[in-house]
Amino acid sequence: MVIRPHDLIEVSNLEYLSLDEDKEWVTASLRRTPFVVIRRAEPSADGCIPVGIRGTERNQREAALLDPEGVCQLVSPYAIAERQMWNSLSATRRQQPVLQVMDLLAEIMLDWRWGPVGSAGFEIVTQYPAVKETSDLDLVIDGSEVFDYAAAERLMHKLEHLDVRIDIQLETRDGAYVLREILERRASSVVLRTSSGPKLVRNPWQ
Repeated sequence: MVIRPHDLIEVSNLEYLSLDEDKEWVTASLRRTPFVVIRRAEPSADGCIPVGIRGTERNQREAALLDPEGVCQLVSPYAIAERQMWNSLSATRRQQPVLQVMDLLAEIMLDWRWGPVGSAGFEIVTQYPAVKETSDLDLVIDGSEVFDYAAAERLMHKLEHLDVRIDIQLETRDGAYVLREILERRASSVVLRTSSGPKLVRNPWQ
């Protein structure tokens, strides 16, 4: 089983989760929506998967470890886009700004391997109403192969004309960059998010 940061996992049994602290909102959230998201961290010594749990509030995020035996279903952001899974949401929920642009986004990003993450990805997969009127749209782009930065600049220019703010992480073999930080070229170094923590590296655009 190949797992990557941002993948969503449906947990078959909550007993497979190890929590540092048993918070009331964590248990309530998992019973309502038994999904966790893979964190960017090293697996534990016994092979457990680093995951995060979402609550209803923005500040409700909890780290945990999941025994691989507890994986019932795994959905990647790329699978969400490939299957256009947002079409399974109700017409009412699709009126939310970040969900309303998904069809147009799919046309604009036809030549990219991409997918929604954050609250939009979570709602699309789980059907739980996680996005709000004011939500930004968080995306990932696969940058594991040769990356065309000129094409990425053209893409960002198109996305700026949409009615929602879009933040994109470029996922590479070494970790993830914030695409906007690379393309703005304001500094010779940028942050690379890795499984062992953030690192300051030379801007690959320079």
